[in-house]
Amino acid sequence: MPEKGAPPNVHPVQRRVLKALESLSSPLLPDDYLELINPLWSTRELRGRIQEVTHETDQAATILIKPGYRWPGHRPGQYVRVGVDIDGVRHWRAYSLTSGPYREDGLISITPKRVDEGKVSPYLVDRAKPGTIVSLSKIEGEFVLPDPAPEKLLFISAGSGVTPIMSMLRHLDHAEEMP
Repeated sequence: MPEKGAPPNVHPVQRRVLKALESLSSPLLPDDYLELINPLWSTRELRGRIQEVTHETDQAATILIKPGYRWPGHRPGQYVRVGVDIDGVRHWRAYSLTSGPYREDGLISITPKRVDEGKVSPYLVDRAKPGTIVSLSKIEGEFVLPDPAPEKLLFISAGSGVTPIMSMLRHLDHAEEMP
């Protein structure tokens, strides 16, 4: 079975209204009309729109993504699978979220490093542009900060293993500013 984006968290009442509208909108579904207005409003799968691509090095870029309808949020250290359509085929790859969970603008970020033999990372680093729609899986991962966070922490990482730690450090920096 092909992989697809996570279903957004749609309120049960909204889901019933959409189901009722299906009989009035034949042959298309209400979701098809919502997607024409804004692809992020899909009730079938969670999507995001790339807002910004910042090249950190010649092999890595930070991708800022506006998550779509009913993004559930994440804990620092978790990851999301990102699906991109390349030559008509959707390809998926897991990336640690590098943004803290409390950005005021609601954006999330990933920082992929290009793997030359890969499909998704070269696309994201070299070809992705603001406005590109990506599919997002549900949030996964158990490598998260303990709650409550201890007074002292030691982080050790190498290479691209730093990405989940970036999210943790951003979260801790934000928590320091809170009263």
